[in-house]
Amino acid sequence: MKIMQKWLLALGVLVVVSCAKETLDDIATVDVGGSEAVLGEPEGAIAGALSLCVSSDLADRIEQATAHITRSGEVATRSGIDEVDLVFNKIGVERFERIFPFEERFEARHRAAGLHRWYTVRFTGEEDLAEAARLLSRIEGVSTVQYKYRIVPLREGPMIPYTPRVGAETRATTMPMNDPLLAEQWHYDNRGQVASSKVGADVNLFEAWKLCTGAPDVIVAVIDEPVQYTHADLAANMWTNPHAGEDSRYGNDLHGFNFARTNKKELDWVSNYYDSDYGMWMYADHGSHVAGTIAAVNGNGKGLCGVAGGANGSGGVKIMSCQILDCNESSAYYNYDAAAQAFVYAADRGALIAQCSWGYDASSVKTQAQWLSSYSGSAEKEAIDYFIENAGTDNPASPMKGGLVIFAAGNDGHIVGDQMTWPSAYAPTIAVASIAPDYTPAYYTDFGSWVDITAPGGDMYYNDETGVLSTILDDPSMSFKDDRDNTGYGYMQGTSMACPHVSGVAALGLSYAAKLGKQFTAAEFKTMLLSSVNDINPYMTGTKRVGSKTLRLTNYSKKMGTGYVDAYKLLLEVEGTPSIYIRKGESATIDLTTYFGAGAKYASFEVTVEGDVKTRLGMSAPTVKDGKLSVVCSKAGVGTITLSTVVSSTGEPEMSKKLAIIAREFVADNGGWL
Repeated sequence: MKIMQKWLLALGVLVVVSCAKETLDDIATVDVGGSEAVLGEPEGAIAGALSLCVSSDLADRIEQATAHITRSGEVATRSGIDEVDLVFNKIGVERFERIFPFEERFEARHRAAGLHRWYTVRFTGEEDLAEAARLLSRIEGVSTVQYKYRIVPLREGPMIPYTPRVGAETRATTMPMNDPLLAEQWHYDNRGQVASSKVGADVNLFEAWKLCTGAPDVIVAVIDEPVQYTHADLAANMWTNPHAGEDSRYGNDLHGFNFARTNKKELDWVSNYYDSDYGMWMYADHGSHVAGTIAAVNGNGKGLCGVAGGANGSGGVKIMSCQILDCNESSAYYNYDAAAQAFVYAADRGALIAQCSWGYDASSVKTQAQWLSSYSGSAEKEAIDYFIENAGTDNPASPMKGGLVIFAAGNDGHIVGDQMTWPSAYAPTIAVASIAPDYTPAYYTDFGSWVDITAPGGDMYYNDETGVLSTILDDPSMSFKDDRDNTGYGYMQGTSMACPHVSGVAALGLSYAAKLGKQFTAAEFKTMLLSSVNDINPYMTGTKRVGSKTLRLTNYSKKMGTGYVDAYKLLLEVEGTPSIYIRKGESATIDLTTYFGAGAKYASFEVTVEGDVKTRLGMSAPTVKDGKLSVVCSKAGVGTITLSTVVSSTGEPEMSKKLAIIAREFVADNGGWL
């Protein structure tokens, strides 16, 4: 489970306290010229940009002085407060504005959360950054000055365009959906169809689809690169804003908004650049790839499927594209408050899940102490807290009150080992590690006691096909300079790819809750999600070779979260159907008094095995004696049985209960919790 943290402000010194098993260095705060109100370090920070958090009194004074400018959508350069503007003049401030802009519909809620107290300043960049931070921190009423760092998508390596494999299953005749590439998505249903893969190293999706395939009233905010909303395999599952164009700050935000650029409002997936490290052109495929895993359109006879993409070409969860990244190396108009703004925008517009496959650039933030000191009390943290608290609260019929923020854990575990990364290590979020198609940790995955859960993220050290297959850009107006043949599909790997599997499974679970008319708090649903897993620890033995480096898999034991996510288990949790875990090939005995009460030991039972469960699981005929169910399954898999009885000793009427039988290679004594 993730480390729990508390944020304490005492004697004017910010101290980060952690109850981690590991002892952290004393990192009270970074001292910049004697100021203890400054978060982070200037090394690696963005030149000419800082965030400020001010007191409520100072915020009100600034608001009164600048409202005629800011509420009209113009950009201010001064605060209208003499003592503040003296410093602004000295450092050459060129842009001064609220990080979270004024919105009539949500202003009261924003102010209650303290979001109106956050401002961003941009200046020439010629002023020494540390000196600028020191001067700003000395203004009476300024409680926090925060350095800004560039964020990056957490993919590992380049995108590899899809090309048909020799011998690949491209027909959909035996698949639950008619999408031709579904058979190659081993991460949904692993039958050993790609090299080095093992049966069952997947999210157990096909069983879950028998219960639910998605629901359009569940919205997932993809906070990432832009999602190509015109893509033939994404368009039908894009969120459409019912208030598009009503908020001048956001323009015509029909399917989302471009937070990444201060000079552009429209989603922009056209930008690209040449990456000399990889020797190839890089495009904004990342956001569309992530979105495809969550909700590529299912059953439309095209391409592939999303975890919660619906059926027969409709009915999937909706993707809200919140662009905070792009494929343009220029930082001239880059908005370093993009991530914080996106969380608030998404919560206010109905998203229940924030999908975040990004993190801070490791070249900018290099040490654990720097991560902690730059993140605690930051605008990003305040925005995440706002999403978790407020998502889903405006809709009385929402299946969840509150939101889930799901982060990729990071991709440098093979380099740095067990080390926390941010924002994914922030306790209220869900941090996702990555496995390869053989249950082993993906070579790159970050790991540690702060990780919450694991999902397939691909491991292309085996080959390209062991990456995650999903949607990529397919825009006829673009002239691509890589090897894609405009099919619109490709392979990627990374905790970026594991993360949307968990987001998709969570969205599928919320869809099923909506179908059943059930409602949960965010805390309740998070618990169900993290307990809907299979044990991964038995696979953490031996070694794994990555180039010239050998990974000792025991180092990952109990550091990959609660286990690897299981979509079917989550839907059973939502449904309220008890799950019985048994080990493949071994006789299991289950005490039915747990499910039917003490009278079960005196009752007569009738056991009904549904559908083809006996064949699929190699199940012997279940028997009940003295209130105990005995069952053996020779094959790994899942299925349901129904037990009906009359408790003869009490004369109670017949009772019936459905139980899920889950047979696995390994079964944890604690049911999956590590």
